[in-house]
Amino acid sequence: MFGTQPSVRLERAARHLLQAHQRTHSDYSVWEQEADELHLDYVIALEALMASPNDDHAEGISERIRSRASALFSTPALRDRVEDMVQKAYSARSKYVHGDVLKDQEESERLADLRNLRLLVRQVVLRWLVLTPYDLEDLAPRLDAAADGTGREHAIDEPLRAFFSAIPPQDNPQL
Repeated sequence: MFGTQPSVRLERAARHLLQAHQRTHSDYSVWEQEADELHLDYVIALEALMASPNDDHAEGISERIRSRASALFSTPALRDRVEDMVQKAYSARSKYVHGDVLKDQEESERLADLRNLRLLVRQVVLRWLVLTPYDLEDLAPRLDAAADGTGREHAIDEPLRAFFSAIPPQDNPQL
């Protein structure tokens, strides 16, 4: 199936992450007019890696993306935080693509959310890269099982723990 191979999905995620990076200043600030587009790029990057070629895209895709992204993190507190962040990102994305404006959010709060989303997507991309060799066809079934509470230790936690102990993260993985 065209466009479903991990390399194609990674290329798509990387392209959108790079587009967002190129419109972000060295101090991580962004033009207010660009913030919504950057937000969209980050959500597309997240979807490119967390969606499965076997998903029914008409049904519950945002919930699957949210649970799969959170399954990449080891503690319940982090998983809850990631689920909240992805839910908030999807809500803002939906409002933007449907022409609504985020009226009830201060600009500083909106930019802080964008920064947090950028950090989350970077962590998701890194973790996807670490775990994908363990499942070359599709990582989604393993993430779904981990989200349901089965197979997390062997399929997710052990490979990530091995990677991060060999190469400690430079930024804060606590999001």
